[in-house]
Amino acid sequence: MNDQFKYSSLRAKEARAGRLLDKFGLRVFLILYIAFLIASALGMLFYLKSSLGWLALGLAIILIMLMYWVKHALINQPRGKTDQLTDLLATELLAVLPKNPTPQQLVQAITKTNSGRFLLVRFQLPVQLVETCAMTLDQDSIPIFQKAREIYQSTNSEQISGAVLTVAIIESSPNYEVTLNSIGLSAKDLHEGIVWYNYLHGLVRDAQKSRRTGGIGRDLAFGYTPLLDRFGHNVSAQREYADKTRILQTTRQEILEKIIQNLSQPGRRNAALVGSYGCGRTTITNALAEMLLDANSKIPNELRFNQIISLDASALISAAKEPGELENLVMAILNEAYMARNVIISLDNAHLFFEEGTGSVDISNVIQPVLEAGNLRMILELDQQHFLEISARNSALANVLNRIMITPTDEQETLKVLEDQIPIVEFQNKVTYTYQSLVEAYRLSDRYIHDIEMPGKAKVLLESAVNFAENGLVTQRSVQQAVEKTQGVKVQTATTSEDKNRLLNLEELLHERMVDQMPAVQAVSDALRRAATGVRNENRPIGTFLFLGPTGVGKTELSKALSEVYFNGESEIVRIDLNEFVTEQDVARLIADGADDPMSLTAQVMKKPFSVVLLDEIEKAHPLVLTTLLQLLDEGILRDTKNHEVSFRDCIIIATSNAGANEIRQYIEQGREVSDFQEEFTNHLIMSNQFKPEFLNRFDEICIFKPLSKTDLEQILELNMASINKTLAPQKISVTIDDDAKATLIEKGYDPRLGARPLRRVLQKTVENFVAKSMLRGDTQTGDTLHLTANDIASSAE
Repeated sequence: MNDQFKYSSLRAKEARAGRLLDKFGLRVFLILYIAFLIASALGMLFYLKSSLGWLALGLAIILIMLMYWVKHALINQPRGKTDQLTDLLATELLAVLPKNPTPQQLVQAITKTNSGRFLLVRFQLPVQLVETCAMTLDQDSIPIFQKAREIYQSTNSEQISGAVLTVAIIESSPNYEVTLNSIGLSAKDLHEGIVWYNYLHGLVRDAQKSRRTGGIGRDLAFGYTPLLDRFGHNVSAQREYADKTRILQTTRQEILEKIIQNLSQPGRRNAALVGSYGCGRTTITNALAEMLLDANSKIPNELRFNQIISLDASALISAAKEPGELENLVMAILNEAYMARNVIISLDNAHLFFEEGTGSVDISNVIQPVLEAGNLRMILELDQQHFLEISARNSALANVLNRIMITPTDEQETLKVLEDQIPIVEFQNKVTYTYQSLVEAYRLSDRYIHDIEMPGKAKVLLESAVNFAENGLVTQRSVQQAVEKTQGVKVQTATTSEDKNRLLNLEELLHERMVDQMPAVQAVSDALRRAATGVRNENRPIGTFLFLGPTGVGKTELSKALSEVYFNGESEIVRIDLNEFVTEQDVARLIADGADDPMSLTAQVMKKPFSVVLLDEIEKAHPLVLTTLLQLLDEGILRDTKNHEVSFRDCIIIATSNAGANEIRQYIEQGREVSDFQEEFTNHLIMSNQFKPEFLNRFDEICIFKPLSKTDLEQILELNMASINKTLAPQKISVTIDDDAKATLIEKGYDPRLGARPLRRVLQKTVENFVAKSMLRGDTQTGDTLHLTANDIASSAE
């Protein structure tokens, strides 16, 4: 094989000539001139009766032949007949390569090709990165062309395009894996980009070819079908001129083969496509419609050129006014389809025809005999739950259906589907999607969207990401923003210096609201830092913590502070008092559907998926309630009473308990540090049957809160005074207290058994009451500062 680029070869010269003609608009000129000649010829022949018209017409034909030659022999050359490099290079690349190109000149050339620009834009590959790779190479380009040949073969490309050459330059550079990793890509990704370009390029080329779809003969055989035209949607007519749907050569291809087999076999000629919404049932039906119209498809003759008509249940139901009228209408439609002989009836959301309720009706007595007879081919689409319900009510109907399960696509299949369908979305919204946005859409939709399945939910997320496009480019960040805005979660890692500083100083920010308890503060801060940088198990909650300690020592306050500092405000906390869930029947209330109980745990988290979940007084809950919570702590998932999956994977779970509070106080009074007795205390909780070991083992950390000292109370007093002044700020009034007053307040508010709560009550009875009375008497005006002494505190407390 010769990998030397031959600048003077005939194919290279023709490619450059074609590009030159195209560049200067000669093709457009020729088209206009040919149109002029044809118009002139027709005018001279039919109006002037001049023989010069034949001359003009002959010249036009010659120019049309020249145009055809320019297009197919110069601009869109086929691959050469040998395996020499010059015969393998794509025309658009061949036309821009200079003589004896250097690696740097190759980089310039690929930026002038559609395929090269496709790869640079779709993968957000900076040209500077490719240039940097080229600068590490020798000036001889033969090794690059040799690498391009390898990539061309491994990707099953028809030619060595600009995209292939781009990857060859990168992969020829030493340590290219590190270079690609720095922008979040791999060589495998770029190879997929080549395959993606080849596929789209093939679609454009195939669209220019004529398709044999049966034509007028097919339509004449269709016959007169007024009812089908009125109540049905012709899927085949829609797909006849549409871009061809790519059906993966995996499970989807096998499903198509099963459908064709069921529709062509004697007896029950139907196919029931059973799968969740979004899994691709409609796409498969569309692909089948295309196959039936394609004369080149390998399908049985009895199915060739059959058309798929989808019935609209809502239109049928609304048209039937009298009892029994709907059954007669449906029977007339099915008879019409049978008489047409080449019609396949499709029932989208088929359960609407087999159940009672708003927007649906049970006409199984009409459809079931048709399915059993098998004279009319039918396709039914419905989800698994409705199929099970139909089976329970009417086993005979379920048995006559040829069920075909449609499972969600995996990551590789989903990306192929997105690559196939995204160009349509791009055309509609005038945007361009990057490859990274497709990958991110799969990852995030799989994690955050639960009501539909792949590939549907990935496509839905990509469509919503259009609103966050950056200069017309839908990027990975666009998809992340779409999830954050639509799902109410935080998925982007810390990128700005402000975010990073906030996370690095999280302990200080939390201590602006609470005092001490450093082990617990440290634990939750570390968990948030891991989450914000992507260093955590994403199949579990951000963190799960059990806070143990006496009342009033900051367990709930830390939860509120955490919600305010990191989770978009204190209102984002989900608080469940488990002392209200003390019976076995309360489990149903805990996981009730939002429509039945909007205050259930699952309903609140469904509305606030990015939040602090505070489970207060967990020791008082019924054992079955605790068992229900095990899955939440382990997998970050709970299912509500209607089997909806609710994710807790973007929550911090904090359970609080006063269990063992007396023992904790005793340990502290003995002068022991928390770290010294934590294991001993945990064993005590297990041995005393207050908690089961398998429950305690589900938490990331068990944090023991120690009783507050008088020194702690001094800091809490400062925080409470700051809170009072914040409340008075709109009235431009502030309050200060002297040291003696502080000492008095701390003495009155100190109770080691109750923590900070007595101090809060003392402040309310003294400071707040004093200020209120002073304002009512007129002693305190807007802009004043009140200074309280110990005597003021004493008089207010009386």
